[in-house]
Amino acid sequence: MKINLKLLLLITIPVITFSSCSKDDKEDTPANYLTNGIYIVNEGSFGAGNSSVSYLNLQSGTMSNDVFEITNGFPLGDVAQSMTILNNKGYIVVNNSQKIEVVDLSNMQSVATISGFQSPRYIVTSNNKGYVSDWFDNNIKVIDLTTNTITNTIPTGNGPEQMVINSNKLFVVNVGGFGTDNTVTVIDLTAETVLTTVTVGVNPNSLCTDANGKIWVLCSGSTGPDFTGGTADDIAGSLWKLNPSDQTIETSLPMGQFEHPIKLTKNGAGTELYFLNGSDAYTGKVCKTSIANPSVSGLVPVIDKSFYGLGVDPVYGTIYGGFVPGFTQNGHIFRYQSSGNVIDSMEVGIAPNFFVFK
Repeated sequence: MKINLKLLLLITIPVITFSSCSKDDKEDTPANYLTNGIYIVNEGSFGAGNSSVSYLNLQSGTMSNDVFEITNGFPLGDVAQSMTILNNKGYIVVNNSQKIEVVDLSNMQSVATISGFQSPRYIVTSNNKGYVSDWFDNNIKVIDLTTNTITNTIPTGNGPEQMVINSNKLFVVNVGGFGTDNTVTVIDLTAETVLTTVTVGVNPNSLCTDANGKIWVLCSGSTGPDFTGGTADDIAGSLWKLNPSDQTIETSLPMGQFEHPIKLTKNGAGTELYFLNGSDAYTGKVCKTSIANPSVSGLVPVIDKSFYGLGVDPVYGTIYGGFVPGFTQNGHIFRYQSSGNVIDSMEVGIAPNFFVFK
């Protein structure tokens, strides 16, 4: 039955996506957000307090914008950074509001607010604990998810960013904050202490675990003091593979000159790596490489359009790009087949930067 249901969904989803092509569909009435769908975290304008979450229902093909504010009657906050799901609850990290909003995914109702951060960025969960990277404090905050309180802090490098859990260890990339760093902090989750620190390329910004259990780390390099790239101070990005068992480096691949990749993710099988590659470390065109024959030299983009956010549906393989025309107007998501052929686009909130697949 599971196989038949999956086949049915694979058949019906393309019909839904193409029938809603470029219509900027919206649904203003709150619905059940536990169905097969995608959450889009919209960063908003810095200081304006207008971040939001959009929800794309893959069964009906409808897009619901501002689902948090519509349900709760108050705005989400200032600069929504990321989101994760655990036990039908959503944990939305709101960076500049220094909080995490916990919502019931059946209706997006806020059930708790976790505070005590300086600049929270990402959250991962394990054994009813949450681990939150806190940029300005240069540490990981450990959260008891039964009480939604901070129970411990663990030091990291500068600007801890994305994390993955592997072999009861937490791997944290240190992106450097407003400076530079070139390390991955490895934390023993039983002792909640730093096990070791691994040196990689300049400014590691994202990471993921592949089909073989190896960890890939994407480093953006440095664009120089003006953050625009293309200067004498420019340091190109790189891609690294780590063995989580002994924390050794197995592969390091330098990018081309003036290339600053971000937003590493993977396909559902964990056999292909996707990322954005550009010159400014904020946006880029969609590129990919395989874990069997990894190469980042002379890459030709799979999708020749620059995006701010990137996601790959782990079931259907659909590629999602978050397009930002500016930080004062609504953005759009663009959907593509894995081949790179465009499916459609839809209007969302301001600065779509993160995708969560339910």
